Amino acid sequence: MGPNRLFVPQGMLDLWLSEDRVEVEGDVMVTRPENQRFVLTTAILIKEEVTGTPDEHGLIGKVQDLEQLASLGAEHYADSVILGDNAYQCVEGFAGTPVPTETMVTASSLDAAAKAAVGERTSSGELDLLARFLRAK
Repeated sequence: MGPNRLFVPQGMLDLWLSEDRVEVEGDVMVTRPENQRFVLTTAILIKEEVTGTPDEHGLIGKVQDLEQLASLGAEHYADSVILGDNAYQCVEGFAGTPVPTETMVTASSLDAAAKAAVGERTSSGELDLLARFLRAK
């Protein structure tokens, strides 16, 4: 299984940049003060099918980068995607893939991140820091 990706809508990235919560260096986003690094790829989140046609491609709720959309034969413009008889509304943004660090994520750190997200006391692992960053206002 590959690393978990993070979807960041364009508006959210703009807000985080204006609040100095992240820094973008080329295609790498760095969170502050945690210094977690994510490689950013232009992507969209498929929100809904708008024609009433069944979602035979199974795209609703999925994040797709532009290369994935092109390989499907889909056309993307602004907040819309057309694929065959389907038309989808989408949110533009970025898929962030974590840059590997010296410490590997383990099942116990995933458990710790889940506990941190609901306010339980845990040790401070990489995912704990990400959970706190995403919860911060």
